Amino acid sequence: MTEVRRIDGHMVEPAVLKPFAAAVDLLGSDRFYRTLSGSLGVLVDRFYLIDGSTRSEPLIMQTELDKPVVNGSTYVKLFLPNDPLQLAIDSVKDDDTILCLKVAPCDIVVPAYRSMLERASVVERVSFIRKLGRNGWRCMTVVRRKTSGRFTERELSLLGSAYRLLTPLVDRHRSLIGEVVENRADRIAELEERFGQRYPALTPREREVCARAAMGISVEGCALDLGIAASSVLTYRKRAYQRLGISSAYELARLVLR
Repeated sequence: MTEVRRIDGHMVEPAVLKPFAAAVDLLGSDRFYRTLSGSLGVLVDRFYLIDGSTRSEPLIMQTELDKPVVNGSTYVKLFLPNDPLQLAIDSVKDDDTILCLKVAPCDIVVPAYRSMLERASVVERVSFIRKLGRNGWRCMTVVRRKTSGRFTERELSLLGSAYRLLTPLVDRHRSLIGEVVENRADRIAELEERFGQRYPALTPREREVCARAAMGISVEGCALDLGIAASSVLTYRKRAYQRLGISSAYELARLVLR
């Protein structure tokens, strides 16, 4: 039976930082994705990152060294519409919400996809899903086979913490290799100026945080971008929301994007 839970909090556990250090060193390199997926290899048998925000054919990568990095178009077109994952994606309404979805092969209704998981001896599939702006989403899916057993609560906690690092790291890598179509820096500067003109009561730091939140940048990504703590981002955002009389990133975006 599928299980969905919400992950609260914005702290990244120190235990997940060291494995990601090698991936950080390879930002902008063609080895980045392989190293990033390998950093979770101790915890998972297979790892996928599905990005439904900036690509028409979402990226999928996996940890198995004998397997190439593959494209997710087949999965998205044939399987996702009938996968419990799609319902979870649709239920995420706020950029700060991370949902954790646990699925067993028997929960998959598409026979061909269920059979594929069963042939691979998958015992449990766990997905972490987060909204990116108004229409986008990013999902990290990890898989365990029967020989490895199901995930423990501690392992799920570590994986959820690791997931918080993925959005800023992947976005930074894409900007370095020129995958970002829109000039992100110019867009942020434009929104900061617009917030300043329309809402002069905001402080300079509050404008910086609001501009990034309006673009769908996560709390962790904003913290990385500004060189401040995630807790500080939350404080500035809370103060800005109070000044503006709003309560969500969606309302914030409407203030300057209309």
